[in-house]
Order: sequence, then structure tokens, then C-alpha cells
Amino acid sequence: MKENIQFISTNKDPEIKVRIAKFPSINEKHSSRTIVLIPGWLSGIDNYSPLAKSLMSYGNVVIYEPRGFGKSIAPHKKGFYSPKEYRRELAFVLESLEIEDGNFTIFGGCSGGFQAMDYYLNGKGPKPNALAVISPEEKINTPFWLPILGWLPSFMMNFIQKIIIVFYGLYLKLRRTKESQNVSWATERMKVNDNWCLRRYVLEFTIKYDIRDRQKEIDVPLIMFVGEKDYFVDPEASKKFLHNPNSEIVKLKTTQHRIQKGNEEEIANKANIFFEKIEI
Repeated sequence: MKENIQFISTNKDPEIKVRIAKFPSINEKHSSRTIVLIPGWLSGIDNYSPLAKSLMSYGNVVIYEPRGFGKSIAPHKKGFYSPKEYRRELAFVLESLEIEDGNFTIFGGCSGGFQAMDYYLNGKGPKPNALAVISPEEKINTPFWLPILGWLPSFMMNFIQKIIIVFYGLYLKLRRTKESQNVSWATERMKVNDNWCLRRYVLEFTIKYDIRDRQKEIDVPLIMFVGEKDYFVDPEASKKFLHNPNSEIVKLKTTQHRIQKGNEEEIANKANIFFEKIEI
């Protein structure tokens, strides 16, 4: 079944339009369940469609492609990529889609998971009945000098970015980790997507994202999918989120950070078991 893609205008001046892809449930039993899927950094609808199609057996799925991601339309202006801006945007999207408070689940992949948790803790809009997160983090460790780069001209940032990617790729190869493939994937994604916006996301959202000491405030059931040997995210860190008695961790046998790739059916099945357990 081909997904239904549309744009939602979330701001007029400057113009901001985010893409939405709808995947109606193919199972009558779960036709009242709604899952809002948020892709991770560098990803978009195309990367998360396989997971959405697997989840269609267990509910209606909506992929929300945040500003600066995929083919969404976003301005090259600083200040529009902060956690506050993404919270406002997600609330606007949920209300535009007439998704009601307490009647949906947010499923976030990596940075999409960070957005989901930040929205639940700080957002003003419809709140989910549960959260599903791939590779959860309470704060993203970034170099102390990273904010300084945000003040450099774009042409200098492009040059520095290329240098960082080349040397980081070589470093991972020397460490003999398969994540060097992830660096190559990232390089290609930056070529086909809006590189400027993706950098601003890092410089404005990633640096400010911090929910340390607030995990207990996530009082809805939370299912976390982690890779057993994820180089970028320590699977053990997920235990910090186990405050709700119904929350749980699912470990996948993979060494890749993009753990959903190739594991879509298993993730969807585990998610459904979790949803049924908490009766949603």
C-alpha cells in the first residue's frame, strides 16, 4: 500500500512546511490505535517507511518529518531549530491531524526519541498515552567547542564538517567498528538533504537537549529499543528510564546505531506486545 503524503504549514513568515505520511491500519483489531513516528537525525519518511509499514499491522501510523529533515521546507535562519520550536511544531501537527490527548503513542527513532521525551516533559499540546524510543538518551554529549562553530560562515562550516567526517570515519575504521559505514551513510544523506538545516538542528537542539534528573517525570509507559553493541549509545543507559512499572527495554542483536534497519518486523511485533500489555 502506498503511503499518503501531505505538507502541513506550521509557520508563514518565514515559511515552514513539514511533511506527513499516513499509513492506515491493515488490521481492524487495531484500527483505533494511532502511532506518531518521528525519524532520527539525517533520516526522513523514506528511511522510516519500512518501519511504518511493519507497524501498520498494529495501528494507524503517521510519520512526522520535522523541519530541516527530509524534504520538509525550512528557513536558513538561526533560532528556528531549538527544542522549544520543535515542541511547538509537534503540538501544531498533532492538533492539525485532530489527534486527541491521551489517544496516541509517539514512536521516536534516536533524535526523534529525544524530541518525543522533550515534548512529553515540556510541550503544550496533546500528550501521548505511551512512548516508544529507539536508543534513548538523557543528554547528548557534544564537544565544548561545538557552539562556537555556529557563529562561523556557512562556507567555513561546510569545510570543517567535511574534515570532521573524514577523520571520524578513519577513526572508526581503525577501531574496527562497522559504524564507519554509518559515517558513509551520513555523508550521502547530507548531500541529498538540507545540510544547513541539519547543522542547525545539531547546534540548536542537540546542544540544549537535557532531561537529566527528570526521567521520573515521564510517568507514561515507555518501551526502549537498544542495540546490544551500539557504539554511539550505551545500552545500559536505558535503565535510567525504568521508573514506570510497565516500562521495559528490548535489546536487539545488532552492532549498528541505526538499529531499526533490517529489524522493522521484530520492533513492530515487540511494540505491539507492549501496547497490548498496557491495554492501548
